[in-house]
Amino acid sequence: MNTTLWLSFIGTVIIICLTPGPSVLLASANSMNHGARKTIGTILGDLSANTIQILLSSLGLASIVISSGEIFSLIKWAGVGYIIYMGVMKIISAPKIGEFKKSNQKKTFIKLYSEGFFMSASNPKAIVFFAALFPLFIDQSLAFAPQVIILGITYLVIDGVSLLLYVNFASRLKQYLEDRKKIYLQNKIIGTLLICSGLMLSMVKRTTN
Repeated sequence: MNTTLWLSFIGTVIIICLTPGPSVLLASANSMNHGARKTIGTILGDLSANTIQILLSSLGLASIVISSGEIFSLIKWAGVGYIIYMGVMKIISAPKIGEFKKSNQKKTFIKLYSEGFFMSASNPKAIVFFAALFPLFIDQSLAFAPQVIILGITYLVIDGVSLLLYVNFASRLKQYLEDRKKIYLQNKIIGTLLICSGLMLSMVKRTTN
């Protein structure tokens, strides 16, 4: 694994995973309604869906790597564009506010796991995201499979830790996650960081290929 690309991947994923999205809001709400310990089920469900999405997108990338290095390079550039696009959309999009309603319904671990799984699995953009993200950090001079495994595990660990942080501090974060001005400011910051990340990745690509 190319160390420079791996460190760049870690930085990019941290920015993305710390952005409050549907999975973060679901896990935070479940934590406040059912407790942090039971909400581990929601987190595991989310990570399970991500694992399947990573495998599906990687299988498609593997066939492209084997058949055409030129096409793979085009996909890497498309990935750079996608990261920058995500940043622009973060800056201009209206902030999504979480609604944390107290629930008296007790949910089992399996139920919470299912919620996390289907929340993530029902997002068709996820496979596109992984297919666009991973090529940016693949060194074509090295074996493909080990790199995908390292990137996949790295993503799941960072995503899991991020969700755990939100879950453990859910009650403190509630006021923040429902404050439109704070979310709007955060979206601008995250969007700018994503754009910068995309531009930096385009330069890394040129020096490593």
